[in-house]
Amino acid sequence: MHRRALAVFLVAGTLLGGAARAQSNHDRNLALCTGGDLGRKMFGCTELIESSQETPETLAIAYLNRGNALNENGQVDLAIQDYDEAIKRNPKSADALAGRGIAYEKKGQFDRAIEDSDSAVKLDPNNARAFASRGHVYSHKKEFDRAIEDYTQAIKLDANDGVVLHLRASAYREKAQYDLAIQDCDQAIKLDSNDAYAYYIRGLSKQKKGDKSGGKADVARAKLLDPKVEQQQ
Repeated sequence: MHRRALAVFLVAGTLLGGAARAQSNHDRNLALCTGGDLGRKMFGCTELIESSQETPETLAIAYLNRGNALNENGQVDLAIQDYDEAIKRNPKSADALAGRGIAYEKKGQFDRAIEDSDSAVKLDPNNARAFASRGHVYSHKKEFDRAIEDYTQAIKLDANDGVVLHLRASAYREKAQYDLAIQDCDQAIKLDSNDAYAYYIRGLSKQKKGDKSGGKADVARAKLLDPKVEQQQ
């Protein structure tokens, strides 16, 4: 009788220990998956995806975050595949739709990018990323008024995004609104003193306003920070 009780106790202990380890692994991988380090994010999300133990909700988060990491890493096609999986598990994920829109924009598939951004904005009118993504597509399409409108909405939602500020500055420059372009670049540089594109757009805008020396200095600073700054869009 004592042996049977001991056996039951050992089995129960093993099961509980296994469950605790599984939960510990889940918590660790979820923390990595939602963290800021690109490599650890990919690792943690992949571990969750391949565990065969996660709920659809957790898998949606894992695919979304791995998609974001792949997108940031320039692996756009793989990112789109992950966004597809995230959206399958959570069709109302504005973040996944916005991310996929950004990926489509990088591939030059502008109509699909706008479609995803439109859907993201409808699902979440406070999604700054979706407005910024759609604005960037409109810039590519030379529809600068619409681009500025979307960038402005994105900035209202997140005033500390220097990238959106320098993108709006670029759109203002295209419309010959150089004072507004310089103002946005000034703010972007306050947020990030190494923002090469902000220096570049500010330099070009200054030159158009007649400040040749100030403009040349900004362009030179931009090229020092990023020798390929002229290729950015």
